[in-house]
Amino acid sequence: MQIFNAFLMTIALLSSQAKAKDPKLIWFTEDYPPFNYHVNGNVEGIAINALKTIYRDLNWDFDAKEVMLLPWPRAYHMTLANHNACIFSMTYTEERAKLFQFVGPAMDNHVAIIGHKETEYQLPDLQSLGKLKVGVVKNDIGHQLLRQAGVNKESLVFLASGFELVQMLKLKRIDLIAYGDVIARYQFKRAGIDPSHFRIVLPLRSSYLGFACNQGVRKRLVEQMNRALKVIKRREPEIFDPEYFYTKVE
Repeated sequence: MQIFNAFLMTIALLSSQAKAKDPKLIWFTEDYPPFNYHVNGNVEGIAINALKTIYRDLNWDFDAKEVMLLPWPRAYHMTLANHNACIFSMTYTEERAKLFQFVGPAMDNHVAIIGHKETEYQLPDLQSLGKLKVGVVKNDIGHQLLRQAGVNKESLVFLASGFELVQMLKLKRIDLIAYGDVIARYQFKRAGIDPSHFRIVLPLRSSYLGFACNQGVRKRLVEQMNRALKVIKRREPEIFDPEYFYTKVE
């Protein structure tokens, strides 16, 4: 009987070790360069590199097939609907912390109202928008901040991606966009638009980007990822720097 019990304990230990190496998480992301974006069938960027390093340090098997790039509204909904799902890159807010388990901080993120330099818009606050139209991506941090501030839905123009935001802003189909500053500048370059022609009209929120998991994901896994991320940031801080990333991909 003792031998049989020892055998069962060994099987249980091996099983737990196997699970530790393979957390079986599904990852959702969006086109949000330079942190995550689609290139030749693969998801690349600062955040995916950081995630792969976390997996490597934890001795987990990383499967690129478990990373799905979707429009942000769908990725957001899918993460909330699946108990083993996580999403990146997500800006941390207290409101989102009630819905997700965060792994971070990973990268800084400054969200702002951005417009043409040639315009004379003066916005001391969001209540001064008047008839101006602001482009947003649904459930993106820019949209959520405007909604929390009580901005009328009539003032918002919903677009599918940051790439569409900067294009519509250049064409003056919208007056402003609410988006992450670093990401907007990258999207301008990607669209062949000179970022120097645009300016921050009103800062909205300074926070950080990280990885966010459904509340059903085992807390032990989230804690392990947070510990690994802290070590990586001390050991390799440059991999979280957009300027360093640009030098590696250009």
